[in-house]
Amino acid sequence: MQKNLIGLEIIRNFHKNTPNSPGVYRMFNENKQVLYVGKAKNLHKRIKNYTDLDGLSERIQKMILETRSMEIIQTHTENEALLLEQDFIKQLHPKYNILLRDDKTYPYLTITKEDIPRLGKFRGDKNSSAHFFGPFPSSLAVNESIKMIQSVFGLRTCKDTMFRNRQTPCLLYQIKRCSGVCCGKITPAEYKRNVDDAISFLNGENRDVIDNLSKEMRKASDERNYEKAIVYRDKITYLNQILKRNTLSAIDGKTDIIALISKGNSFEIEVLFSRNSVTCGQYSYFPDHTKDMENDEILTSFIEQFYTDHEIPDTIITNIDIKDKEELEETLSSLKKTKVQIEIPKIGDKKKVLDTVIQNANLHLERKFLEERDNRHYMEELAKLFELKAPPKRIDVFDNSHIFGTDKIGAMIVAGPTGFQKDNYRKYNIRANIAGDDYKMMDEVLTRRYTRAKAEHTLPDLILVDGGRGQLDIAYNVIRNLELDTPIVGIAKGENRNAGEETLYQKGHRPINLAKNDPILFYLQRIRDEAHRFAITTHRAKRAKSHFRSALDDIEGIGATKKKNLLNYFGSVKNIVNANISELTKVDGINTNLAEKIYKTFH
Repeated sequence: MQKNLIGLEIIRNFHKNTPNSPGVYRMFNENKQVLYVGKAKNLHKRIKNYTDLDGLSERIQKMILETRSMEIIQTHTENEALLLEQDFIKQLHPKYNILLRDDKTYPYLTITKEDIPRLGKFRGDKNSSAHFFGPFPSSLAVNESIKMIQSVFGLRTCKDTMFRNRQTPCLLYQIKRCSGVCCGKITPAEYKRNVDDAISFLNGENRDVIDNLSKEMRKASDERNYEKAIVYRDKITYLNQILKRNTLSAIDGKTDIIALISKGNSFEIEVLFSRNSVTCGQYSYFPDHTKDMENDEILTSFIEQFYTDHEIPDTIITNIDIKDKEELEETLSSLKKTKVQIEIPKIGDKKKVLDTVIQNANLHLERKFLEERDNRHYMEELAKLFELKAPPKRIDVFDNSHIFGTDKIGAMIVAGPTGFQKDNYRKYNIRANIAGDDYKMMDEVLTRRYTRAKAEHTLPDLILVDGGRGQLDIAYNVIRNLELDTPIVGIAKGENRNAGEETLYQKGHRPINLAKNDPILFYLQRIRDEAHRFAITTHRAKRAKSHFRSALDDIEGIGATKKKNLLNYFGSVKNIVNANISELTKVDGINTNLAEKIYKTFH
């Protein structure tokens, strides 16, 4: 048997004993690395498709010939198979699967179901404790919507403990972004009407809300309460301006518009969320492992991966004819437990919206294409500058951050031909008690990083450290002690720490000073600054967390639950300090002994 046909024969033999049931199959190469993960309603029929090379794409033929073993896992239903398949893909990143690098959860705008409802944002699994609106592509988009709802409807955003203990209106009332219901500036009944109007507006009942506001404006005017009439007039004007900016007024219900476009071997997928005629925002995806794949195969795989983690809409509008559209609709409907439709509009308002999404997708892909072209050029120039064997595909960049040796953080970012690879960023809490010794911090971070990278085969082609000869020597010793030969470069700031005066250090080479206007210097500055930004941001988050402590954390017997109960009951640490023992015992979980201990701590 020819060596290159071994994979085909292995699959043929495996197929003979494959059951006629739903499940997931995995293909492995000779190193037991997963090549592909697939699902099937009928494993026997699906794997039979791989037993004859004729009619298969070049990509699938190559995968078959690389296969050296297979495994299957049977499931009760096709839905179980889909969810298991997506878990495997996210964990294993198979070579021949499309990879959607999207581990984010989208935020929602919420209005709670309380006597005095609260406006806020939420990430996670939805429940019945609130009305949910979204999803939004980012926290920024939710925050903008919250500001709009506050400005028009005056809903509170303060937490319940603060709300219950307010005696005078807060700043938001002064700047007309809250109605001041906490202090009686508006009655609960009036506040409830505002809440109902806000929910109606977010549900797309825009004209009804504006009509109601118009009636209130006329009523106030008839009563010669002109100041109140002006407030209603301004709200109506604001809402009309928002509606003019919203291009999706013709799309009802929960609808996602998904456009796929390509340029060369690069693909971009644009997703726009529309909920009840309200645009929640849009997001761009650049899936990996798409070479030699058909558009409908890419889109189908994207939709399956995307909607195992995100809310499934009632309707999906797209620009690609999906070969197995009915099967995909059936799968999504089964997951959602209600009917899901996939449409490709040819005329009308939906087509106009789809065309706009396609236009945006083209702009984003063009920008990505130009960035990748520039990055490939930078990789080639770096290979020449540092005498590398080949243009680097992965550059690890390190920086540390601390304040006088406290809250010590090590940070690593990753750059390459496709730009910054944010899913590979890493942060390290410095474990050693080494005060502010930057050299020892660098030693610990690099040792931890490359001990693991050596075992996991995730080594870079180039290491860049922020610093001069000292940091370079530390990095060099770590790499050599681990018996690695990865090239290392140190980038040191100039004498006055001015941009453009950096010096590049490499072991066994003379220091390099590039011209201030050299594009390669600009690129190195950019990735160094990204590492610095990531380190500073991580450090600030750690410092904020360490500062978010109270004297309660140092009292034996007070854990997270009792601390929460105390703060919910009293509203603040200051009120807990001023409480006597009998008052403390009224809190759930606080007995007399613990109340005495709390009291003695503060007195």
